[in-house]
Amino acid sequence: MLATHVDAEKRYEVLRKTALEIAYSGLSPQEKSIFKLETITQAALAETVNWAKSATRRVDWDWLGGYSAFKFRYPKRFETAIWYKESLISLSMGRPTFNGNSLRLDFVEASPKDLGERPSVFNEVLIAYGIYARMINAKQIRIMNPINSEVKKYYESFGYTYIAKNDYLFREVN
Repeated sequence: MLATHVDAEKRYEVLRKTALEIAYSGLSPQEKSIFKLETITQAALAETVNWAKSATRRVDWDWLGGYSAFKFRYPKRFETAIWYKESLISLSMGRPTFNGNSLRLDFVEASPKDLGERPSVFNEVLIAYGIYARMINAKQIRIMNPINSEVKKYYESFGYTYIAKNDYLFREVN
């Protein structure tokens, strides 16, 4: 790994953690007592082994192998691991577009419902992505390749607009 790659990884890790700290600070005191927002750790990746065993899982993304490759390839990426009462309930990761004008949300997954209680935290994911997008001067957030029309409509309920030609949704960064 080149020194410039290592430098970029360190520099953007500070931005990732800062964005998550700001997003966390916006939670209510009650939410702060039950939620934890962090970057993706080995502990979070280990939890995804249980996700893979679930009969209700809707995707077949290999977080263990896929994350390592994504992490190496994109030092400017943004990622979140959200914990609820000691259980991992969401992972996401994305990266800036090559021109830097947009921040992509490439992968987002919630823990399968049969693994226990989990409130919806997609809004918190979007808040964290919005903070990071502003930190890197991105003008929009893109949610890439929605899995089906139900999920696409869910994203649209957050104010995102679907672009069929490129199979993503976008919203301007406020």
